[in-house]
Amino acid sequence: MLRIRSVLAAFAAVAFLASGLYAQESSPPKGGLMLYPDVHQDFVVFVHGGDLWRAPVAGGMARQLTAHAGTELIPKISPDGEWIAFTGEYTGTRQVWVMPSEGGTPRQLTFYNDVGAMPPRGGFDYWIQGWTPDGDILVRMNRTPWGQRMGRYYRVDPDGGLETPLPIPHGGSASMSPDGGSLAYTPVDREFRTWKRTRGGRAQDLWIYDFEARQSRRVTDHPGTDNFPMWVGDEIYFTSDREDTLNLYKVPASGGEATAVTSFDEYDVLWPSPGPGGTGGAGQIVFMNGGGLQLLDVGSQQSRALEIAIRRDGPGRVPHLAQVDDFIRSADLSPSGQRAVFGARGDLFTVPANHGPTRNLTATPGVREIDPAWSPDGQWIAYLSDASGEYEIYVRPQDGTGEGRRVTEGGDVWIFPPVWSPDSKHLAFGDRDRRLRIVDVATGEITEVDRGRQGDILQYTWSPDSRWLAYERAKDSELRGIFLFSLDDTRIVPLGDGLTNDSEPVFSADGSHLFFLSNRDFQIRFSAFEFNYVYDRATRVYAAALTADADPLFPLRSDEEKSEDEAGDDGEKGNGEDQGGDGEDDTGVRVEPEGFGARILALPDVPAGAYGGLSAAEGAVFYARQNEAGTSFDL
Repeated sequence: MLRIRSVLAAFAAVAFLASGLYAQESSPPKGGLMLYPDVHQDFVVFVHGGDLWRAPVAGGMARQLTAHAGTELIPKISPDGEWIAFTGEYTGTRQVWVMPSEGGTPRQLTFYNDVGAMPPRGGFDYWIQGWTPDGDILVRMNRTPWGQRMGRYYRVDPDGGLETPLPIPHGGSASMSPDGGSLAYTPVDREFRTWKRTRGGRAQDLWIYDFEARQSRRVTDHPGTDNFPMWVGDEIYFTSDREDTLNLYKVPASGGEATAVTSFDEYDVLWPSPGPGGTGGAGQIVFMNGGGLQLLDVGSQQSRALEIAIRRDGPGRVPHLAQVDDFIRSADLSPSGQRAVFGARGDLFTVPANHGPTRNLTATPGVREIDPAWSPDGQWIAYLSDASGEYEIYVRPQDGTGEGRRVTEGGDVWIFPPVWSPDSKHLAFGDRDRRLRIVDVATGEITEVDRGRQGDILQYTWSPDSRWLAYERAKDSELRGIFLFSLDDTRIVPLGDGLTNDSEPVFSADGSHLFFLSNRDFQIRFSAFEFNYVYDRATRVYAAALTADADPLFPLRSDEEKSEDEAGDDGEKGNGEDQGGDGEDDTGVRVEPEGFGARILALPDVPAGAYGGLSAAEGAVFYARQNEAGTSFDL
């Protein structure tokens, strides 16, 4: 622990050139990340860099409308094209503001505090939905008694006054009918969540609420995502993942079959918004696609990309020195502990424990390197890089003298941190496709070990001889269980009976035992808030011999009277230090799954609690233990 602290201190004391030099641009950059667009006749507004911008639909240079240090979001243009309603942070909280569409001083319309910062999937309070036909602003405000992330619809008068709630208790994206008598909406909100092709409880459908009848009726029943309803004439346009990628669809407002309007297959259609204009005045819809903007002409049913140029100083693109110790995402120690490697701000750095330079191994602006792992032989660092466009595993010399070499190919899903085998020849890694795989570092040959059933495989560790891989995944009982994979004969060996949650397996230093966490205690406590029992301290640290003849970790002790000859042998035997097995097979780790359950024992003096971060070294087991005050680290 002292070594780790000294390395961290050395890292924190140095500032690094974390942003490299970019080529000088001879012309204004085309596009960029343009968010939350809206359209009216011949112009669009959108968000770029936290500010509002305006550009012609014919293409050309965008003009910046706001420049406040806070974030301006979700602009919506009034029906007459004269005003833009948006959410802003000018007064310290997010509120509804309105400003001239040509630019000018914003005016605040709401004054009730927002719910504060939420995680990205929680979205934003004061979510502007659009304008009503009679000139009010339709806003979803997070004012429900059952949750900060859920919101209710309100009408806001642009001339001032208190906002008026609509009778619908909660919802997500919405659009008012042309006559103002109905609202197309999604009772469930999930627009800010980046889930793909979800079929769970937050899958969305379109509904219509009739204000006069005070009734709702369902319009779509797709098991996936139907959201962002937009009432255009007598049809409702919306986004749906019926063909996996989110595309625009339309359905008659009276009900019926939905038909596809766009057919993008690479990037989703996001944050669409309708407006007047287009062929024959039928209307048009602007939407995000791949970071840029597309415009659908409702009359012709054709969409095209908007060629918009953005001119700004782009302070984040200017090369500068950055103190990156606050951006550490991952770290690993060298085998000797003389250096450590950190993944911070998209680059890899090695830092000495006491003396020597800090090295930026990658220095690749525009490429993100994460999750470094130092090889046991001390020569290499493995890591994930998106240099190819998808995350792949790379290795590079630890001393910074060589370039990175790509080890895996064809990455199609997110990869979890790689783990070196002790002989530094293989890397084990999981991914979001629930696979556990092993790659040969020299050849790039990949072996698929197993596939998760109830979730991803996140815990995997090597035996000391590099011939076995231990990991956890759900068993047939749907409880977590421990499995071993043999590299010699590619067989999978399940351990345990599947009746308890077993997790985080690690081998002892000599490979004779397996340490793991298991929930086997039922220390009941009664809840202070509800009529229910709580089992919140169910975990212990366990050990099990991998063979029946392995030397015990904790031999039985008995004080006996000894002869003078026997007394001279005191302290040489039976002290638990020699855990090397019976000496008959020193070629590697042996596994006997039969009788594994009978060989399990709980580590003494480690009471039931909440544990994690299990690891082992010669003569020791390490773990993190959570107590009532927080998390403390015990050895």
